[in-house]
Amino acid sequence: MKKLMLQMLTFAAGFALALGAAPMASAASKVLLGTSQPGGATFEIGTAMSKVINDNSGGKISVSASVTGGSTANVRVVQKKDKTEGLRMGMATAPAVSWGQVGRKPFKKKQDVLAIGALYPLTIVYTTFKKSGIKKWSDLTGKRFVVGGRGGSIYIVTQLALKISGIKAKREFFNNNQNAAAIKDQRVDAGFFFLNGGVPAPVYMELSRTLSGKLHFFGPDEATIKQLVKDEAGLVRDVVAAGAITGHDKPITSWGQMWTLMTSSKMSNDLAYGITKALYDNHKQITKYHPVGKFITKKTGLRGLERVKVHPGAMRYWKENGM
Repeated sequence: MKKLMLQMLTFAAGFALALGAAPMASAASKVLLGTSQPGGATFEIGTAMSKVINDNSGGKISVSASVTGGSTANVRVVQKKDKTEGLRMGMATAPAVSWGQVGRKPFKKKQDVLAIGALYPLTIVYTTFKKSGIKKWSDLTGKRFVVGGRGGSIYIVTQLALKISGIKAKREFFNNNQNAAAIKDQRVDAGFFFLNGGVPAPVYMELSRTLSGKLHFFGPDEATIKQLVKDEAGLVRDVVAAGAITGHDKPITSWGQMWTLMTSSKMSNDLAYGITKALYDNHKQITKYHPVGKFITKKTGLRGLERVKVHPGAMRYWKENGM
């Protein structure tokens, strides 16, 4: 009996030692994804992308989306690293990433920010009541005008457009929900309005439906748009198709920018590669959760990023795919 007990103890000790020496499955890398302000659909799209990345990473990556102030706020967010929360990644427009990389306003110094890939187009127009008397960009002089919400990039580009064209408007800084409410209640003369992939963001879709036929839409003049595109990395001249906005049956010429997935150099090359591969190899799955997913493709993965630095881990993926 003693001999048997000794054999059992010896076996148990050996088994425990073997277990201790066996490699354990590594925990998934936790990544926090900053999106944008409520009402713009960015959080919903970010959640959809997170789901696709998580489902196709083989359990190696766990991304969770959160509401933030927007593009420029997210550039600041990725500078931080909390050991208890994980690495940070964000959605930002291509111009905001460029501003961070070169250290120009609204940033006081260069930011540690690198693009991963382009996502989908964001087109900005401006709206007012037809009876306001505002027909074109130059009519904004002296008017109470919502240029955008602080923390994003729309308010910066809109102010650049005002400066280029020499227009002195009474600038207001509201987020999406505040802006839509102010336009509806006519507490301002005009405000911004944007579309994701040619579709109005939820709060603006509701605004255009509620006030169908009562609103006038416009963009900056052609000379201003041309100068914006020349000066700012990631900006493009864009045209909203007739009928894309409820109650408006004419095309609108304005400016646009690509939403971009970005992070910092703190993210390892392997993790950046894994995220890029999981998302863009499986981009068609995004449409199961949000229709804007059809604009997030491998083919357009570097659109608008010609003057923007890309994370080396992500660039490895793009080079493998002939980009």
